[in-house]
Amino acid sequence: MNVLICAACGGRLTEPVRQLDEMPEYPGRDGLPGPDGRRHGPPSVPRGTYVVDPLPFGAPFEPVDPDEEYDGVVPGGKWKFDERGALVSAGPRGTYVLHPDDVVGITPHSDHRRLTGCCGPNGDDGVNHVCGCGAEVAIVAADCFSGYETRLVPDAVRVEAAT
Repeated sequence: MNVLICAACGGRLTEPVRQLDEMPEYPGRDGLPGPDGRRHGPPSVPRGTYVVDPLPFGAPFEPVDPDEEYDGVVPGGKWKFDERGALVSAGPRGTYVLHPDDVVGITPHSDHRRLTGCCGPNGDDGVNHVCGCGAEVAIVAADCFSGYETRLVPDAVRVEAAT
């Protein structure tokens, strides 16, 4: 078991978690409220686990040839569109994907533009949660059309054995 800690202050950011070898298959969503009454998608990983995602996640987004195969923006291969056309993530690689209930000590970013979404933050606008020390550490995705997950940014955290 491991814990992930803030690289800036050493504060603990997770409960003890076990690393998975690969990202579980995304279970899909039904659009119905969950047990907590919120309309977020199903969790990307089970409680008590984490996985390192080698694919890029979140902002910035870059144009891509619409015929190019891509499955790495969020679980299920969401494409993002704007005036430039189809976009794919060029965000951080190697994010630590966790169940949101396993994450502790983070709060929403003070820049409200990073917290867009209809039912919760969608994770498209870059790092949207900070450690208690103010370091930008996490991308929370908890919208009705996204995965339900917290992604700790690899440059902002360290993995240590749980004690």
